[in-house]
Amino acid sequence: MLAVAVAWVLFVPAADWLARHDVASAKGPLLQTARDAARGRLLTLGAGLFAAAALLFTARNFTLSREGQVTDRYTKAIEQLGSDKLDVRIGGIYALERVARDSARDQPTVMEVVSAFVREHSHEQWPPSDPGGREQARSTRPDVQAAVTIVVRRDARRDIQRIDLHGANLTGANLLTVDLSAGANLTGADLRDANLTGAYLTYADLRGANLRGANLTGAFLARTNLTEAYLTGADLSHAVLFAAHLAGAGLDEADLTGTDLRGADLTGTRLRGAGLTGAHLTHANLTRADLRGANLTGADLRATGDLGADVHAGANLTQADLTGADLTRADLTGVDLTGTRLRGANLTGARWPRNAPVPAGWKLDTGSRRLAADTDSGPAEAN
Repeated sequence: MLAVAVAWVLFVPAADWLARHDVASAKGPLLQTARDAARGRLLTLGAGLFAAAALLFTARNFTLSREGQVTDRYTKAIEQLGSDKLDVRIGGIYALERVARDSARDQPTVMEVVSAFVREHSHEQWPPSDPGGREQARSTRPDVQAAVTIVVRRDARRDIQRIDLHGANLTGANLLTVDLSAGANLTGADLRDANLTGAYLTYADLRGANLRGANLTGAFLARTNLTEAYLTGADLSHAVLFAAHLAGAGLDEADLTGTDLRGADLTGTRLRGAGLTGAHLTHANLTRADLRGANLTGADLRATGDLGADVHAGANLTQADLTGADLTRADLTGVDLTGTRLRGANLTGARWPRNAPVPAGWKLDTGSRRLAADTDSGPAEAN
């Protein structure tokens, strides 16, 4: 009835109004011809409107159908994720990645589900216990590795919340992407207390990530971006941080024993109370770094020229705060100590750079260029 009413309005009053608008007060055959022409134009307009409505209706149906398909795929993938078969779980994980790629709106949900899977299942023993009772080296479960892989190579521009992998056990996990120059994207990720022992994170983007108390023993972090990351109390002993970016990062109380920090950017980094025993800091930039109370026993801060840099310049400690730091037998050959604060630092046996003034309370053996406490000057107290 509505359609009939609309058709009557269009073809009678509306057509008559258009015809009179075209021919003014004319009557007879001229008026009738004008009415027929007006009805033709209105019919064309109606057909166009109908086609547009049909197109909109089709597009809406397509969108709803596509959303329904995504929902069905998501539901099926979740079911696969709960399977007791490893290959089915892996298939479900990569199905979820496809859902995330096809639907920007669903990616945050997918990443949350996958991250929860990693947190929940990464602590399960892998490989499974040997029936013969032989002890096997622990590695990352294949399905957990698959889950981590899709997390680090996601489209981070679609994120609405940080990736949460706190407390996950990712021992030996491979967090590399196909494009090494881009690296894993874990900007701002929550990795508190995570176990990343021996993990591969080369070129990763961990800017602003929370790694408090994380275990990164022996991890590979060469050229990784850890700018302003939180690493308080983290264990980075014997980790490889060659040429890593750590400007403004918090490494208070962190364990950096034997860590490879050659060429690393530690500008303004907080290292209060950090353990740097035997750390390799050749050509590292420690400008304005806070090293109060840090242990640099046997640390290597000298210049060797193996990085292609100026062989006359070692680590840069310009304006660094080393108040109370332990620099016992640290090699400071070629180090720039301009403005460095060394009050109360232990410099016993430290190899002193040439042309640098010897701190008050210490004396220099010109042959070995090592420092010893100057007993004639009273208690050793560096300025």
